[in-house]
Amino acid sequence: MKRVGILILFLIAAFVVTGYLLPKQVHIERSIIIERPATMMFEILNSYRHFNKWSPWARRDPKALFTISGPDSGVGARMSWVGDPQLVGSGWQEIVASKPYEKIEIKLDFDAQGVADTGFTLIAKGDGTEITWFFDSDLTKGVNFLDSFLARYFGLLFDRWVGGDYEAGLANLKEYAESLPVSDFSQLKIERVDVDAQKILYVTTNSSQDPADIAPAMAAAYAEITEFMNQANINISGQPMAITRAWEEGSYQFDAAIPVEFVPQVLSGDIKSGLSPQGPAVRAVHNGAFDEMMPTYTKLAAYISAHGLRQGDVSWEHYITDPASATQSEMITHVYIMLEAPGFTR
Repeated sequence: MKRVGILILFLIAAFVVTGYLLPKQVHIERSIIIERPATMMFEILNSYRHFNKWSPWARRDPKALFTISGPDSGVGARMSWVGDPQLVGSGWQEIVASKPYEKIEIKLDFDAQGVADTGFTLIAKGDGTEITWFFDSDLTKGVNFLDSFLARYFGLLFDRWVGGDYEAGLANLKEYAESLPVSDFSQLKIERVDVDAQKILYVTTNSSQDPADIAPAMAAAYAEITEFMNQANINISGQPMAITRAWEEGSYQFDAAIPVEFVPQVLSGDIKSGLSPQGPAVRAVHNGAFDEMMPTYTKLAAYISAHGLRQGDVSWEHYITDPASATQSEMITHVYIMLEAPGFTR
């Protein structure tokens, strides 16, 4: 019996000593290659507007309440949540450092369950990106003596617990990101703007989607408007516009419009009056010929998707340079796509 007591004391001592020899720091990481450019993946991960589209925890507790605050993206962007204590608990996470196309660092607070430093590293791999999701935590920080001791043993299981969630999350992220339009928009100057309406005179016209057909249709419409403006002594107040109304099944319907200082009561021919689009939009600067515009639209669509925005029902172009005084390579066009009001969906 005495030997049994000695053995028990020895085992307890070994348990205690081993516990304090175990590391208090835990590091976990998982990686995956996603067939999307690093620029696009950075924008997806640098904001919380996409997070619950691929997060493993959002799927675990569909009734959890998630709240986004701070800036739309980058340092200060924050998400907090309150859910079932047995499923996702409550806490918050906030982006604390953001290096474009390379790394995002996040502070994570699980309330009573502790804090951690987490984030993503991005490495371009051909046309894709290797994403590494990492997790670092001091298991003894902010806890009492006993909890600090037990936490070291729990640390042995962290890789299995958290690592499994990270693997599932990255698989979800790959599926989600690869469902979005693909384009590297890093070299395109894009910005979000709030557009004011302008008084316009316009002619609604149609053509095929062939640039060779669009150009004469647009020229004829502008010629009709310009002739009327000259006769009515109306001054132009902004760059000519083309407002897309429909682009489908090989046809293109648009309003060839010219901003004006005032709109007369009496119009002529096919000319109509109205207001140009207004509200939140994204704008890209296209340099080059009009018939090379489609890649710019593709990149704008990818930018909108990567930023968790939604396209509105209209797009338009402002022709900044006069085709009569510039070569095709010198042409500058501002391309706009209207946005719907952003909203957060669980």
